[in-house]
Amino acid sequence: MTYLLDNLAAEAQGRFAGLGACFDETTFQHITALGISAGWRCWELGAGSGSVARWMAAQVRDQGSVLATDINLDWISKDMPRQVEIRHHDVTTDQVLPSAYDLIHARLVLLHLPQRDAVIQRLISALAPGGWLVLEEFDRIFPPCPEGATHEQRTFTRVREAFSELLQRRGADTSSYPRTLPWRMKRAGLVDVGAEGRLVFAQGGTPGAGVQRANLLQTGDLAVEAGLIAEDDLATFLRLLDEPEFMFALPLMVSAWGRRRLQT
Repeated sequence: MTYLLDNLAAEAQGRFAGLGACFDETTFQHITALGISAGWRCWELGAGSGSVARWMAAQVRDQGSVLATDINLDWISKDMPRQVEIRHHDVTTDQVLPSAYDLIHARLVLLHLPQRDAVIQRLISALAPGGWLVLEEFDRIFPPCPEGATHEQRTFTRVREAFSELLQRRGADTSSYPRTLPWRMKRAGLVDVGAEGRLVFAQGGTPGAGVQRANLLQTGDLAVEAGLIAEDDLATFLRLLDEPEFMFALPLMVSAWGRRRLQT
């Protein structure tokens, strides 16, 4: 399987920057609430540009460690703190160390994997007893322009729906999987499961617009070729992303967490 957003394209850098600006603080708040501290062993799965791994390193200090993995390491900063190990890794096929981590975090990774439930089980096996798994995924439940009062708003929503359709065709799931994450984590055996959602309303020219621009610059032509949208629709979408007065919603970010049971 080839990923729709394979992070090999130049647009990936803009996507990582926008996602970090919009959601890093939310990620940090959730992980802080779980008690991350000096000495923790962490795994940042799908490290992207490395912003979360760098923050983790500051929390675990010299006594701890952070493994930052991805299938493409081109965008991750090479001047990471010394306790960060950067490694090429495919979580669906490569070895996973058992009971090795106090915290595993992945944002916008598992939704792209058809075998996501099996991967959750692999990640749980990699947690030390009492360790935490934190998964964050986009859910398409809230439309970008729910009012749809103007032609431009309706066009924007149509293009975003076309992008979601392309994701689905590549095996991703931005509907049933993210919104059911807490139940899936419970069924997988985790305890102390919790979840929250964050909905970001963005305007043209902001980091949120940068995420959308990167996605559609990378995939827009595919949507046109597939007959999901017209070329004029794509041009309108990209133009609106530069207009400060145009407002839209990013997909709902579902953050879910759970803890591996302590051994008795």
